Amino acid sequence: MIRWALRRIPRPWLIRLSALVRLVGPILYAGTRFTDPIDGRSYRKFLPYGYGGRIRENALSPGTNSLERHRLLYLYLQRYTDFFSAPLSVLHIAPSSVSTNALRPKGT
Repeated sequence: MIRWALRRIPRPWLIRLSALVRLVGPILYAGTRFTDPIDGRSYRKFLPYGYGGRIRENALSPGTNSLERHRLLYLYLQRYTDFFSAPLSVLHIAPSSVSTNALRPKGT
């Protein structure tokens, strides 16, 4: 079903529908096999994602809609920098919704 949607539904509509996936995804895919470091939730699997016949299994987190590259960047910033603890000002060019939410200062 995911593959069908990615092939036939225009990307702007998919982005709007992703809000619904973020609400029900953590419930439908709850488990212990994969953990999304951005929200700390565990899932039995991640959703497939990709275009042009190159769909990757277990790529999209159901809770944050983050892809592998988003989770890797988050882990790098968390483990190897003081990004989340230092008083920094950051300019993020063309942020995705995942990055925007994860990089927003706490309490805003």
